[in-house]
Amino acid sequence: MAVGPAANTRAARPTVHEVLRSVLLRAVLPALVMFGLLLGIGKALMTVFHEVPSEERISQKVAAERDGVLNTVTKVVSTVNDTWFTIGGAIVIGLALLALTRKWWLSVVPLLAISLEASVFVPVTHLVGRPRPEVGRLDNAPPTSSFPSGHTAASFALFWSLAMLATRIENSALRRTVQTLCVLFPFGVGAARLYRGMHHFSDIVFGGLLGIGCAFAAYLAVRAADRHATERQVDRGKLTTV
Repeated sequence: MAVGPAANTRAARPTVHEVLRSVLLRAVLPALVMFGLLLGIGKALMTVFHEVPSEERISQKVAAERDGVLNTVTKVVSTVNDTWFTIGGAIVIGLALLALTRKWWLSVVPLLAISLEASVFVPVTHLVGRPRPEVGRLDNAPPTSSFPSGHTAASFALFWSLAMLATRIENSALRRTVQTLCVLFPFGVGAARLYRGMHHFSDIVFGGLLGIGCAFAAYLAVRAADRHATERQVDRGKLTTV
């Protein structure tokens, strides 16, 4: 009986060393590049473009359209991506992935994505020091500056990494539903942060790009380690025809 590759490659498991090496090369190094780019952009916004005065007008126009229903909805959406909710969510999702797949290297992707995001966001926001919009704020401002939006970045990092992991869901209807929700939800978070007066428009844009970059870096790093393990197993002749 012929044993197909799809059945046999399930036994291929990357070592901790393989995963760590791939994360260093394909996730940590790209994160350093993202840090440099964001720091340069943030400094340019503050000095060359003088904090982009036109963005204050955007924030003021958005604030002028507030109403009770949107205040409540954006509060819920924004709170979902508070720091501890995001960290806790990544841990819970990682444990669920571990239980479902028995593949520890896949279960670390969400936590890796938000860890990369935080490692870039925290130093950039302190070094740039951009003031928040001059409008009434609906939330208490955390001790970080406006650029980039940490909530938006964390949301894209977490949910887009889940969207990529969801490609492994076999049921097509469920897969499309999960991916659609995961892809779209972070845009709602960004809109909520702008609406609630916590960030300028460009803070949201570059926060989103940071989160997307971290999601891709985390997923591709782990996927590369997974593929390397399969190739190593094939090279050793463990995939055979019986």
